Amino acid sequence: MIRAATARDLPALVRMAGDFIAATATGLPFDADYLDSSFRAMIAAPDRLVLVLDINGACGVLCAAAARSPWAPVAIASEMGFWIDPPHRGRWGLRLLHAYLDWARGMGCGRAGMVAFANNPLDRLYQKAGFRLSELTYDRVI
Repeated sequence: MIRAATARDLPALVRMAGDFIAATATGLPFDADYLDSSFRAMIAAPDRLVLVLDINGACGVLCAAAARSPWAPVAIASEMGFWIDPPHRGRWGLRLLHAYLDWARGMGCGRAGMVAFANNPLDRLYQKAGFRLSELTYDRVI
């Protein structure tokens, strides 16, 4: 089942965020208290989305934000985190993406974006959901 996250999901959300950080080698530090606070704020915010994939407990998450573009009078949804525990990957990713798109439409967004790391293993999934590559982001640890 895909549903909105609640405070009861916080331990699983923090665990999944830690798994994401470790698996993606972002170089970000894991801080459970910070993540707990961040997820609490996202769950409470009307312009944020925290979806949970619940299969006998939370095993996937997709977080997003909706905001007006500074460049045009249109709202844009932006994914902030996407993780599914390895045993549950496959058919659920596309379902989470469709739930995200439904939310974005409901928020009045004219566009929705997904973030991908270099050598994106999710490229086919994103394309299957109708996304196309639109820009590249470069970052540097400073």
